[in-house]
Amino acid sequence: MKKTVAMIALGLISAGCGISQTSVWKISKGSHEIYLGGSVHLLRPGDFPLPKEFDVAFAKASTLVLEADVKDPQILTKVMSEIMLPEGQTLKSVLNEKQYKALYDAATEIGLPFSTIERMKPGMAMITLSSAKMSKIELTAGGVDIYYYDKASSKNKNVEFLESIDFQLDLICNLPFDIDEFTAYTLEDLEKLDYEDEFVQLIDEWRHGKTTSQNEITRMKQQYPSVYKAMFTDRNRKWLPKIKKYLEDDNIEFVLVGAAHLWGDDGLIAMLKKEGYKIGQLRVKN
Repeated sequence: MKKTVAMIALGLISAGCGISQTSVWKISKGSHEIYLGGSVHLLRPGDFPLPKEFDVAFAKASTLVLEADVKDPQILTKVMSEIMLPEGQTLKSVLNEKQYKALYDAATEIGLPFSTIERMKPGMAMITLSSAKMSKIELTAGGVDIYYYDKASSKNKNVEFLESIDFQLDLICNLPFDIDEFTAYTLEDLEKLDYEDEFVQLIDEWRHGKTTSQNEITRMKQQYPSVYKAMFTDRNRKWLPKIKKYLEDDNIEFVLVGAAHLWGDDGLIAMLKKEGYKIGQLRVKN
């Protein structure tokens, strides 16, 4: 259970919002090019095989670039050392009554004993709730990222990362955004998982690279501005110089990030367009 929570915690940073909008894009300037893919961090076994465009980009690239090293051998130790509240504190003592009741009710509905999370930091408690809910619809800790990380390892392909595990853990455990917003954001995502038909449609849109979630990104930015800024805008801006560096060498990199990082005015696609890069969606004939 602890290992599963550790893996899902790091995947969920970008898993919410935008799962419906992903594809693989070819980014180029002059003779230099990379591929940029929108990843779904958590998938069901039946969602494989992945769209062919991902395999094509992976085959052409000499380096796979992921958000963070989710296979860091110290990941479990790092997670378990960061997720618990200080001795003597519980969720009831650090959350207001409304926040506490919302999490307690959500855990009860899911069937997760509240004692499992009552001494966790709020961010990790919410992530644990999400992992419990996701297990009910057969989502695993292995999505697009893990699939290609394993494939890169088997082929001795170079793997690099846009940020550190320590940074992601700090984001989850120390919540540099409004706790009321994050509580509402998490509970809304949990509610969405109740509608299987909607989830299936979102996965289908992702598989076919449809561009229908722009309004959802805009809504998130308006409704949860501090969460959106910390999870997406700030991280995209930190990643952009690294991605541009890849466009200066003669190698081809395949950069995989959570799908929501691609879209909207603050998304990587818009940022790269503003920088003058040529951008086109990769399409492979069946």
